Amino acid sequence: MKKIIALLALLVVPMMLMAQDTIPTDPITPPAGWEDILMNPGVWFASFTGVTLLTAFLATFVNGLLKFTEGFKKQLIAWAVAIILVVGSDLINFGYAKDYPILFAVINGFFAGLASNGWFDIPLLKAVLNRIEQWFVKPVTPIE
Repeated sequence: MKKIIALLALLVVPMMLMAQDTIPTDPITPPAGWEDILMNPGVWFASFTGVTLLTAFLATFVNGLLKFTEGFKKQLIAWAVAIILVVGSDLINFGYAKDYPILFAVINGFFAGLASNGWFDIPLLKAVLNRIEQWFVKPVTPIE
């Protein structure tokens, strides 16, 4: 059994390293499976679009586990998953939200949940988030 685990480890690690070059830097479709997420998680946390697509995948998985097929519960799960993803990446300083205050990370997560549900499109929500970000980010004054 130990030999099988060692052999799998020797095969999986090079496969993960080679797969990093083949994954696009800005995803346009949700992950096809768990291996897409585990091979290169930085792709999914690098942008608002990536988090939205990852939320759609994970929310579908959680809804399948909990057997939610329709209604408000599905949307609530997507919002919760997105908020957990963005706030978690903010707390561990990973991804695009690493420098955000917690409140702005929660707002980003909520908007990612809205976009993953299909309520709004990503460019519209990103424009709104850019406007809200101006409230949280203090302007830098040059030193003279």
